[in-house]
Amino acid sequence: MPFSTDISWPAGLLSMFQLRSGELAPIQGRYNGPYNKILNYCFDTFDFFIAPEFPRNQTASSFHVNSLDPEISFIVFNAQYLPVLFVQIKPDGWASRPDLRLKADKEMREQYDSLTSTCPVPHLHGLSLLGTSLRVYCGDCFTREIEPTFEGRPSYYHALPFDFLEGAWNLNILSQEGFIKMKEIVEYIFARETLS
Repeated sequence: MPFSTDISWPAGLLSMFQLRSGELAPIQGRYNGPYNKILNYCFDTFDFFIAPEFPRNQTASSFHVNSLDPEISFIVFNAQYLPVLFVQIKPDGWASRPDLRLKADKEMREQYDSLTSTCPVPHLHGLSLLGTSLRVYCGDCFTREIEPTFEGRPSYYHALPFDFLEGAWNLNILSQEGFIKMKEIVEYIFARETLS
């Protein structure tokens, strides 16, 4: 069944994640295929396509799975090659460290700098995933404001508190709530693209 009429994630899609759960394989080996499949399932039409994006400090030829800054990134483009959604995936362990949660948040916000000027819909959504823990961002392409609002480092004279940004990635994308959130975002994109 297509995403537009489904009421939950298909069992086959969930099993892709379960097969690799608990493995200590690099993030690219664990999540690249399953997240690519989720995005292609959600945007199963010739009006959109999914493209991988390599980390900012690497090119396709220099990228390898043992990168010091492991990341998987995808951009969903419309048929005119304009960005309508972007996704950054980091390892599960990032959710337990305040410094890495801050880094993931900063990198999401930096991505908006390069994408909002060409986004054809009024609001550009970004998905930050630490493993399967999801934080949804929404950037206004006109005012360039990003929700959730930025929470800066409390003090440069002290280490980050252990609970800094804790709970910000509190939605499991594979849960029913995660499915509903993805459905809201995808329906927004489809509706806005139809109006364009």
